[in-house]
Amino acid sequence: MKRFAILLAPVALASAAFAQATLPQVADTDGNGTWSLAELQAVWTDLSEDGFKGIDANADGAVDTAELQAALDNGVITAPAASGG
Repeated sequence: MKRFAILLAPVALASAAFAQATLPQVADTDGNGTWSLAELQAVWTDLSEDGFKGIDANADGAVDTAELQAALDNGVITAPAASGG
């Protein structure tokens, strides 16, 4: 039974990883490793300051990768539609 569980563990981890929304490309125009309200508004044009504060979980005035991923996974924001080019 342990062997069966060990064999399934990687499958379970891979499934969990695919459950996360893929982070869209968001330009970090100032190169500081986080995103400001203005940088996120380039992708989410209707994002308000209050919405930004809802994404900025640690209230440091910037959104990092983990905060953006959490916002996507929790439905706070939605991934932008892919442009058909």
